[in-house]
Amino acid sequence: MPHKPEVPQAVFLSLGNREALYGGAAGGGKSDALLMAALQHVHIPNYSALLLRRTYKDLSLPDAVMDRARRWLAGAEGVQWNGERREFRWANGATLVFGHLENENDKYRYQGAAFQYIGFDELTQFTESQYMFVTSRLRRLKSFAATPRMRAASNPGGLGHDWVYNRFIPKVDERTGKLIIPRDKTGEARLFVPAKLTDNPHLDQDEYMRTLNELDDVMRAQLVDGSWTIVPSGDFFNPESLTKYVDDLDWDEYRWVRYWDLAATEAKMGKDPDYTAGALVGRSVKTGLTVIADMQRV
Repeated sequence: MPHKPEVPQAVFLSLGNREALYGGAAGGGKSDALLMAALQHVHIPNYSALLLRRTYKDLSLPDAVMDRARRWLAGAEGVQWNGERREFRWANGATLVFGHLENENDKYRYQGAAFQYIGFDELTQFTESQYMFVTSRLRRLKSFAATPRMRAASNPGGLGHDWVYNRFIPKVDERTGKLIIPRDKTGEARLFVPAKLTDNPHLDQDEYMRTLNELDDVMRAQLVDGSWTIVPSGDFFNPESLTKYVDDLDWDEYRWVRYWDLAATEAKMGKDPDYTAGALVGRSVKTGLTVIADMQRV
């Protein structure tokens, strides 16, 4: 590696759990962190790592993660680059492969493969079904020394914002004030390591901040502050106005309606239809206050 890990990157590299997400803000060294993590175990014979971007164009951009790896490993002893396979191979049989999942069905390209490390660069650009399918390729033999790891890096926003937020980002229970850490079905935490532009001394921070300051308020909050909770305002009302809980609701005071958005598009190979959503909404005949009492998404 051309430089030592910065503090957030070092924390990310030290994690021993199965799933973790790095980043949040722009310029926090996300690609470096993913690449460092992929290279941690190349000394182990037959270790196999996979790094993914959504499109081949994203993967092949100058200074993107594949180009960066080629610069890092140029001339390194005992490692060879195969451009056709987009693969580094070490003398001990360890490999680092670069791939993309531009279409939903591209995930099946990895059916039957086995990796001990899988990294998603800009995770919010991927669908949840792509992530979950590729997760099934994470495995090892009983005698293998390296613990299998799923690692990702991303900014907020993008088509996958909601599922990434729900899967990785800790939330504060507004009723109890307790921090809720996302966990998998075994109880192991899915950890999030935040990093901002100020954590990356290798960039010209002043010049990059000048560019980020030209963004609209929402994108600036996402890319500068790494905010996962700010969202664009809707066409009819501001979602941020939905902040109050009503504990002592007088149900008779409200007129109620349950409305269903059926999202009737049939599921087809390569297409992920929207959720069917139902909202139970009441309006007070005395004050005009609107209350959402229940939401269902299936």
